[in-house]
Amino acid sequence: MARLAVLGATGRTGQEIVRRAIEAGHDVTALVRRPEALPVRDALLTVVVGDARDKDTIRSIAQGQDAVIASLGRPESGRTKDEIDDSQPVDVCEVSTRHLLTVGSSVGLRRIVLMSTHGAGSSNDGSPYVVKLRDMVGNRVFDKDRMEQQLLDTDTEIAWTVIRNPYIYEGPLGTPHAVHEKIVLDETSRITYADLATFAIGEALQPQHPNTFLTITEPLTGSAAR
Repeated sequence: MARLAVLGATGRTGQEIVRRAIEAGHDVTALVRRPEALPVRDALLTVVVGDARDKDTIRSIAQGQDAVIASLGRPESGRTKDEIDDSQPVDVCEVSTRHLLTVGSSVGLRRIVLMSTHGAGSSNDGSPYVVKLRDMVGNRVFDKDRMEQQLLDTDTEIAWTVIRNPYIYEGPLGTPHAVHEKIVLDETSRITYADLATFAIGEALQPQHPNTFLTITEPLTGSAAR
């Protein structure tokens, strides 16, 4: 079995990644700021308390890992602009990615998977879905923009994959879905936590899309499908 580190393990996606990696028999190291926010406990799980923006923390947690999955970012607190506080700048994705790229290879790290969002980077396509998203949570997406740009600007031996998700919901594993390098989404676009986490783990440990930006979604049912 593999050794896998998860950054942002207390978020809903991060928790699902940790849980499913352990169920698959992998040794998991979870980086958290608040250990009480991670309900998972298992003999295969090592919990490390620290800040993903700290270079020494990233160097330590990357040591000896087969892959690192980063599921970072300030969580949303609602579904509308009025419900979500996006007033503060965010930099955790940008800074942690810079550290992974600069110190990861020095400790033997060869594989990272970064969770982004559709609407960041080259998927900022001006579609109604993306315009609305960036209006609602601009600072969160700007952090993803900078994270993705660093991958393009950095010469590294570490193979990376960026997974851009639409709306994530509670649902069964194995709901029909696909990955796309380019697609226009709409408000019907979605993916289950189970499928997103399972895909991220598979891509980290048996990569099919190295050095690629991907969007994962179930089949569209709204205007973008026509």
